[in-house]
Amino acid sequence: MLTTRTLARALGVSESSLKRWADEGRIRATRTAGGHRRITVAEAVRFIRASDAPLAQPGLLGLADLASAPDDLFVAEAQAERLCEHLRSGRSREARALILGLYLRGQSVAAIADGPIREAMRQLGELWRHDEAGVFVEHRATEICTQAVQQIALLIEQPAEGMVAIGGAPRRDPYLLPTLLATSALKNEGVQAVNLGPNTPFEALHEAVRQHRPALVWLSVSHAEEPRKLEQELTRLARSLGEAGVMLVLGGQALHKLHAVRGDNIHIGQSMAELVAFAKGLQAANAPILCPSTTGERAKS
Repeated sequence: MLTTRTLARALGVSESSLKRWADEGRIRATRTAGGHRRITVAEAVRFIRASDAPLAQPGLLGLADLASAPDDLFVAEAQAERLCEHLRSGRSREARALILGLYLRGQSVAAIADGPIREAMRQLGELWRHDEAGVFVEHRATEICTQAVQQIALLIEQPAEGMVAIGGAPRRDPYLLPTLLATSALKNEGVQAVNLGPNTPFEALHEAVRQHRPALVWLSVSHAEEPRKLEQELTRLARSLGEAGVMLVLGGQALHKLHAVRGDNIHIGQSMAELVAFAKGLQAANAPILCPSTTGERAKS
């Protein structure tokens, strides 16, 4: 929780302005027993993203890395190249600052994932072909990106209600970053997203479905050690989810190895933007429809 004074200093504005914004409802604040306003960091970040407010002292919000963010973040063609160079050189602070800076300045998690992160990691993934240190560089870059995305995930306020989605990576798939990005991208759009992480046994996935009753399950397939066996497991999973009225979204760089996964409730996605769009479509389809008389009664009350 932030005081109005701390947030005002972070934004470089007067405390009286911040209090006025809170009273006008532009930024949500709660009151202590003594009547003092308090604002969560997640709400401060939402306000910054919505209003394009600059950050004068990002360290006051626990975002000290942002002091290293370049001023020309929205030069799209430079984002991936600059991130790739930071990651290749091991400049973790600068890489995290770039990713966090894009998010704070309004880009969605899906856009960051599909844009600079995907392209930078694609380039680094090719290094091993002509550089002995390529595997090491790729692993280090993955860890740096993971740190940045985890920090973004902590800045997104998980909705208290609404559609639930569950996901992870199948057994023997060790990749954390794709499913972490998927979780953050969904949370960024108001979905209650539960991340089971990499190497998730299907038994654990079934138990999560039983407990959380999601409308959507996603799986990121970045590694398929036994493609035919995984095809059979995914087909059985899709059948089980279909009986429960749950949709299954599959994505990931190893998905091209699978050819015989069947199910009427399966959607194949090529990007985080597709996953988010599919989830938003489900949200809209499942949203309660208020008839005019009901709407009128609520308005009167």
